Formats: sequence, C-alpha cells, structure tokens
Amino acid sequence: MVRTLRTFRPGHLAFLVALTLFGLAQAQSGVRIARTSPAVKEAAPGATVTHVFRLEGEGRVRVEPRSELGWPLLTLARTFVLQPGRAAFYPVTLRVPATARAGERDRLVVTAAGASAEAYTVAAYRPGLEVVRPERAHYLPPVAWFTLTLKNTGNGDDAALVRLETLQGLPVYHARVPLAAGEEKNLRLPLENADTLRLRVRLERGGLERSDVLPVDFAPQKTDGGFRLIGRLGAAYSYPRAVSFSIGAAGPLSDFVQFRLGAGYALGGSPAGTLGFSWKQGYLSASFGPIYGVALGLYEGAVSAQLSLSGPQLRGGLNLDVNGSGYGLGAAAVLDDRPSLRLYGDVNTGQAAQGAAFQPGTLRFELAARPLETAYEANLGYGFGWRNVPLNLDLHAAGRPGAPVRFGLGADANPAAFSLGGNVGWTGLGLEDWSLAAASSTDRLGLDASLPVAFGARAGPGRASAFASARLDLPAPWSSLTGEARAEYRGGSWAFSLAGGSQASTADGLALLDLGGRVGWPPELNELAFGVRTGSSLVRMQADLKWAPWKPGLSTGVTFELPTGGALLRAQARRAWYAGRTTLGLSADVPVVLEVPEAVTRFFGGRNAGWVEGVVSLEGPERLRKGLVVRADGREAVTDAAGRFRLQLPPGRYTVRIAEDRLPAVLLPLEPEAQVEVRPKRGVHVELRVAARALLVGRVRVEAEPGRELPPERFAVEVGDPRGRTTSLFTQADGSFQLPGLPPGRYAVRLMEERLPPGWKALEREAAVELTAGEVAHVELTVRPPERKVYQGAAVQILSVKPEADTVPPGAAPLVEVRLAGEARRVFVTYMDQPLGVLLPSAEDPQLWRGRVRVPASASGTLPLVLHAQNGREVRFPFFLNVSPSAPWGVVRTPLAARPGQTLPLAVHWYAPVETSWVEVAGVTYPLAGEGADWRGEWTMPADAKGRLRLKAAARLASGAAIEMVRFVLVRER
Repeated sequence: MVRTLRTFRPGHLAFLVALTLFGLAQAQSGVRIARTSPAVKEAAPGATVTHVFRLEGEGRVRVEPRSELGWPLLTLARTFVLQPGRAAFYPVTLRVPATARAGERDRLVVTAAGASAEAYTVAAYRPGLEVVRPERAHYLPPVAWFTLTLKNTGNGDDAALVRLETLQGLPVYHARVPLAAGEEKNLRLPLENADTLRLRVRLERGGLERSDVLPVDFAPQKTDGGFRLIGRLGAAYSYPRAVSFSIGAAGPLSDFVQFRLGAGYALGGSPAGTLGFSWKQGYLSASFGPIYGVALGLYEGAVSAQLSLSGPQLRGGLNLDVNGSGYGLGAAAVLDDRPSLRLYGDVNTGQAAQGAAFQPGTLRFELAARPLETAYEANLGYGFGWRNVPLNLDLHAAGRPGAPVRFGLGADANPAAFSLGGNVGWTGLGLEDWSLAAASSTDRLGLDASLPVAFGARAGPGRASAFASARLDLPAPWSSLTGEARAEYRGGSWAFSLAGGSQASTADGLALLDLGGRVGWPPELNELAFGVRTGSSLVRMQADLKWAPWKPGLSTGVTFELPTGGALLRAQARRAWYAGRTTLGLSADVPVVLEVPEAVTRFFGGRNAGWVEGVVSLEGPERLRKGLVVRADGREAVTDAAGRFRLQLPPGRYTVRIAEDRLPAVLLPLEPEAQVEVRPKRGVHVELRVAARALLVGRVRVEAEPGRELPPERFAVEVGDPRGRTTSLFTQADGSFQLPGLPPGRYAVRLMEERLPPGWKALEREAAVELTAGEVAHVELTVRPPERKVYQGAAVQILSVKPEADTVPPGAAPLVEVRLAGEARRVFVTYMDQPLGVLLPSAEDPQLWRGRVRVPASASGTLPLVLHAQNGREVRFPFFLNVSPSAPWGVVRTPLAARPGQTLPLAVHWYAPVETSWVEVAGVTYPLAGEGADWRGEWTMPADAKGRLRLKAAARLASGAAIEMVRFVLVRER
C-alpha cells in the first residue's frame, strides 16, 4: 500500500477526473427530447398555449424552456430523474402578449443536456372595430356631408366595408376602406335628402359588423335670434323639352307655425306649385297652376275635420273623424260628377297586439253609397285569435236596388310557421271567383338551412304562380347575391324565370357596380342590367345599361354630378336605341337660407319661450366676472362686466349651471347651478356664485427651548374648511405645507398630536385663519421635541443625523448634516460596509459636519445606512434613506401663480452636484447661474398663457446624464 501511494502522481489524478467527466457527458448525451403536440399552434392575444415535450434517457437532467420573442412563460425550468425505458412528459405553457400582432410567430426552444426541441406559436387575428358617427346628421339642400370615423382596434390589417343606404335598401354610399392595425381614418359621407338612413360597417377579414340608424334632419334653427327657412333654387334644361325653373322653401315662421312652399315654371307653360301652413291644431294649404285648390284641416282632441276644394272641374271633400280609446268613427263626403258618401269605423273588443298584422278582437265596418248611381257597398271585418293563431275575416257586399247582390268573403291565417289566405266571390248561388295563397320560409319552419329560402304559391281559376327567393353572402368585393325563381300559369300558357343580382365596390369606394339579370321562358323575359356609380366628394358619375336580347329593348344612360360651393350641378344623357330617342339634361340646384323677418314671426305668434335672467356673484376681483359661460339645455350665454346673463328657453324645467370646464383656473364654483321652471312669455331670475381661489401657507416650527429652534421635521396636519370637511396632509422636509385653490372662508388648522413621535409635545397645536378670495394666508404651529438621546462611544457623541430628503432617486447624492459633541477626526457613511460618502466639518460650526452620500444607481427601496465617527474609537449611528425612481431630483422654488407677461425669480436645489442647469417654459429655454447643487435665474410667463403652465427644470450630471423635474404654475387673469 505504501508502495502504491509512492507511485501515484498528480498527472494520474487529472486523468481520472477527465475520464469521470467524459463518462458523465456520455451518459447524459443519451437524453432525447421530442415534441408530442402539434408543431404550430395558434392563439388569440392574451390566451395561453401549451406545448408538450417527451423526454427519454437516463440520469438527472435539467430542462429549460426559452421563448425567442420573450413571450411570458408560465412554466419554469424543471429537473427530471430519467429512468431507462420510461418516458417523462414536460408541458410548457406560455401566454400570447395582448399586444401581439396577427401572424407574429414565436419559437419555443426546450433544451435538456445538450438535446433540444422546438415548437411554434402564432398570434391569431383578433378583430376589433370602432365606429364613431354623429348622433344626428343635418342636411342643407341640395347636398350635405357628415364625417364617419373608423378605427381598427384589432391586431391585424383588415378592410372595412362601409354601406350607407335608405331604410328601403337603396344605396347612398358604398366604400371599401383598408385599415392597418391601430389605424384610424375619417370618411366624408354624402347626404342627399332629409331622411333616416341605415349605416352598415363590416370588417372584410374579421367579420365584425356594426349596424346603426342615422337620423337626418334639416339644418337646425338658431337657438337665439330670428327663424330661418331652408330652401333651394333650381334651373334645368332638358332636350327635347324646354328650360324650367323651380323654387322650394320650408321651415318655421314662429314656434307655432310651419311654412312650406314649392313652385316650378317651364318656358311655354304656366307656373304651378303649392303653399301651406301648419300648426299644432291643423293646417291650411293651397295649390295653383292648371289645377288649383285649397285644403283646411282642424284637430281638437279626438275630433278632426278636413275640408278641400279644387278646380277647374269642381271637386269638394269633407272628412269628419272621432277617435277614442278602443274605437274610431268617421264620415266622408265627396262632391264631384259622381258624389259619394261613406261611413266607416272600427271597434276593439279585445286586447290588441300593437304592431301585429292582425288585430285580434277588432271589428271593422264601412258603408258607401253613390246617390246619383243608386249604388252601394258594405264591408265588415273581424280579427280574432284561435289557439294562438291570428285569424282575420272580411265580408264584402256590393250592388244596386233591384239587382242581385255580389258577395265576397276573405280569410287570412298567420301562424308562426306559415301564412295562408283565400278569397271567394259569388252572386246569388253562382261562384264567380276564388283564390288561395300560402307562403313560408326556412326560418319560419325552424329549418337549419345553410341558405335561407322564402317560398310561396298562389292559385285561382285559370291562373297559378309559385316563387322561391334566397340571399347568399359573397366574398369581397361583392356584396350578397339575391336570387328569385318564379313560375306562372295564365291564359293557358306557362312562364318561367330566374332572376338575380349583386353589387361590387372597388377600393376606397371609387366605384360601385350593379349587375343583375333575368333568364326564363318565353324568351322576351330574358334581360340583362348593368350599372356603375363612381366618383368622390368632388365629382360623381352614374351610368346604366339595360338589354333584352329577344325583344327590342336596349337603353343606356350616364349621369355626372358636381357638388361645388354648396350647389349641385348635374348632367344627364339617356338613349333608347331601338326607339331612337335621346334625352339630354342639365340642371343646377343652389341652397338658400332665408331669414324670417321679426314682424312676420310676431304675426304668427312669436316664440313659445320664456327666459332666464341671472347674475353670477363673485368673491374676488370684479374684473373676473366678465366672460363666464352659463349653460342650460345645450344653450349658452356669456356674462357681461357686471356678471349678468340671459338665456331664452322653451317652457319646461331646466338646470342652469356655470360651465366649469370653461371656468378660469383662478376661480372656484361655490353655487354653480340652480333649478328653474320656465313658462311661456315669462322670465325667471337666478343667482350663481363663484369665488377666486385662495392659498393657505403654513409651517411647523421645532423649538427646543424659547428662542432656540432646531431643524424642522415632517409632521401631520389637519385643515378644516368652512363646511366642516377636513383634509389631512404631511409637511415637507423643511416643515412647510400649503393648500392651493381653496374657497374663501374661515379655516381651522390643527397639528395631529396623535401622529407625533413619542415624547414630542405640541406648543401651538391649533390656529384659525380667514382666507380672502385671491389672497395668500399664513399660519404657524410649534412643537417641542423630547430630550434627545445621545449616542456616545469614547470622546465623540452623535447628536443628530439629518439627510436633506427622505426619498431620493437612484444615482442621487443628497447632502447629509450631522451634529456631534466632542472632536472627531473622521466622519463617513457606509452601506453594507461599502463607503458612500465622507463628511467634513463646517466653517461656521465645528460641531456640524456635512457631506454628500452617493446613492448607487441600482439601489431601490429602503437603504440601511450607517454613520461612522472616529476619534481613536469609533461611534456608529444607523439611519435609513428611501430610494425610488419616481422621487424628485430636487426642489424648484418659484411663485405658485403669476400673470401673463410677468417675470418671476426661480431657484433650483438639486440632490446632487450638476455641471449645468436650465429651465424650459412653453418651448423657451432660460439658463440658470450657479454651481454644485444650487442654481438661480428668472423666467417670463408667456403672454398667451391660460389655466396652468408646465415648467420643466433640467440639469446635466458630471457623468453626462440628464435629469429633470416638472412644476406647474397657475395663470392669473389680467
């Protein structure tokens, strides 16, 4: 054994270690890892995805996942003990970031003992669409516009299909608008009439759809001043016809009477038009031209009467109606060459379903007679429900005295699944006519069909017909395809037809194509139609073509429209090729706004309004009364120099309030609103109150003994306002505090003794102060500390340690003051036994040592620091310093408020020595003078400043890094 040890050399040990490491590497190199889940998975932003991996081999291995794009991994690295012949599974879950764009691809790599496997995660497309439109659009003839805002809030590119149409489905505007992820676009959509329109916006890729109804009104009346009529002037020329002119106007003459006028004149003809007035209880209208007449209608409660006369062939009419709860009765008489008299009514005998096709429990009747022709008619109808099926029966009779009576009977049934109806007519015992009809759809039958279909049939003597219609959504740029198949038998022959059509639009809505047609038998049913509408908000064109190959029918047309300066210019050309007719047309429509004279408004009753007169009382400088905004029901008034205002409002209850969003920053609302009731032709008086903001400035003194103050601390102070509300706050490090923007009044300031450190005593704990509007008030409280505990070692005693700030940002170098008793040779500060700063004695007081403590740039939270004082022996004193990235770099001292154009002093104290310092105000840079941590200078309030102004103090450290602080200054009114 001894011999073996003697022959063992260090080289042998190195060889054994290398051999052992090589064996371990060979053992772990047999680890295999493979993916068992799909190679690529897709998930929406914010969702989680799990990939599963299979491990095989032997030994102890550590498996680590890694995301190439840094997506959050919810699975941590893990150590497996693998056994031969047994597989281990390692699921890895990651979250797709909420900000991931569609199609973004992340590679997940899992490694174990040199082996690796990969899996991919793709961010799915999450559609998002935001549509902003006005609540109501206003139309000023002949053409107007409104703005539609589209924003793609999804995570991928898409295109918005915009369609504006009437409630009857007639297109007004169509566009395809490409939108990148997060992109926002504004569109100008045309209005061609004062009507209600339907707006549809659908994402081409995402499928999201927004549908809404847009009310369109004529341009609104002024809230104050006179009334106005909205009208138009038009001129047109058409070949082969003549030149024509037109005029139209409509609007209120007062709050009680509406007016309308429409007239036209063609050269070689006679003028024609209508003139009308309407009010709440009736109307009066007149027409002139080749056919003239007058009509009068009066309404009072449930009774209404209407009278009309027209010529040149005399015709008169009289209607009288009475409508009550559950019944309606009426009589009508017509005087012409065939005078007639008609009585009618309806009575509800049951619970009517509002808006239903049939009204169960409703009895209807009508009697009509023509005295000169000795003819009469009678109708009787009744609607009722049977086993939840609405039914309706109608009986009709007509005849003359001495002649057989012709009867007719009709019945309708409308259950949920289908509709069925029929009619039969007879005279005496002979059947004259009959018909039967039925209709339904896959939706009504509850069938889950991929293509919804509506179908029906009708039959009668010698006639029959059937139809089926469907609608299929097509991919962009085409809209839905509508189709209809119809078969009809009449007059001994059959006819079959198949019709369909669709629309397509190009990018950005520059063109809208219409394509439709019909094929069938007999051949003359075949027809092809094509139309195109193109243009923008400047020039628009419309063209169409209709062609029937088996009958002489080919027509084409083109229309150009040019909106300019509020007017609409239009040019048209149409050609009927087989008939050889060509028509040309030029027209221009110009909108006009006609002011209604005040005398006319008074003649028709004036305004149905009262008024609110008031005054805004101001506690503060009187010059601030002028220009304040008062609102009620969307109307605004501005106060004069005395604070007076006047609002004209319709009758009703309103809240009159000061517009606080437009109140100057130096003013504070005290009584900003009042409830009023406005009556017609009468006024009401209100008084509102505002006050100039006041500033409360205070300080808490630390008095060790009478006449001797100590450096201040931070204390808790409570301030009570005149309404009994309290506000608590902490003083600054220098013991000062301030509350800006306070209403005037008497305030109570109290030192919160319960928050004082143990042993401290309040000498002046409460103070009352009167705040005057627009002024600054000062208050001072006093506390006394306990006998300070003296920490002592040998000949040196540490009395106090005071940093200039409790919380500083990383990288700062705050000044620390230490008061000692005795003589010290060296004073310094350490953090975790590492020195951060050395302190030196001050020239004015050898017991006071000052120095800067440099905070590490990587520090955060609370730093436990230790102060060391040495003189043969060492004395230590622990203290703490808070470090936060959001802490200020220093203190900016400048007045809290200033007037525009005023030059103000400024002082900046930094918590670290800086190389240079400056101030930026409204884009203007003001350099400061100084050195180390203290800098001074001046700056000027901009002449156009309003509200509050942002002031930024900046500096550059010796390391080259830039630091900054932000301060806000209130802008006083001139």
